[in-house]
Amino acid sequence: LACGANGHIAAITPRGFGAATTLKDGAAAEAFRLSGLNSAGPLVGASWGRHLVGDEGLLLVSKAGALFSCPGRRPAAGGSWACALASAHGLPNALPVAEGSRLQAAATALLNGALHAAVVLEGHPDLVALFVQEADSWLPLGELRMPLGGVKKASLAFMGNGDLLVSTGKGHMLRHNIRDGSVVASAIHDLAQKGEEAAWQAACGFGGQDTRVVHLSLTKVSSLSPSALGWQPSIVLMDVPTAAKPALFQ
Repeated sequence: LACGANGHIAAITPRGFGAATTLKDGAAAEAFRLSGLNSAGPLVGASWGRHLVGDEGLLLVSKAGALFSCPGRRPAAGGSWACALASAHGLPNALPVAEGSRLQAAATALLNGALHAAVVLEGHPDLVALFVQEADSWLPLGELRMPLGGVKKASLAFMGNGDLLVSTGKGHMLRHNIRDGSVVASAIHDLAQKGEEAAWQAACGFGGQDTRVVHLSLTKVSSLSPSALGWQPSIVLMDVPTAAKPALFQ
């Protein structure tokens, strides 16, 4: 899930198919596909925002850690969004992960003119590693603990001017300040609290200094016929206000 400017959001599958919409009443989702990703493998992260080429675009991360760039505005309904290895647009080709490593989740963003990255390795699902690119090199910024000691389903997204949103498949959300590791906001969605059968997929910040979070979920629908799919996608917008006195995250 990637949040763009002016309330635009895009849900992207690991194989590069997507649907975009806005959170305005009556807005319909418009399908698109990503081209130029033949060698990418499954995708584990996407961000939509300020880009080195033009005013906006997508940054994508593959399970192997490759970085892809899709500059420009999203295509019209049914169209194709052209992507390429990020080095074609002045960015590195990959995130700083060892050869052969597999990512469970990842996020990238340009913050104050520098490319930042957050990754969770499949072999270390309890840790989020943070990096920043300086002078063509990746430098470590630190590590954060995943909520609940690591989970099978998680997503990462940068939001604001220096926070990282961590969300889990159970509906938990933590917003960290990446400079000191403090937890500036936390929440669990009502559906998760009530125990309803919802599979939370990903989350992203609504935009700018907004404290609202967009969360994509799949909810089991029992009224469908046996031959039909039993999961209904939905977008949930909820406010996750920041704490007056952030707690240091240990």
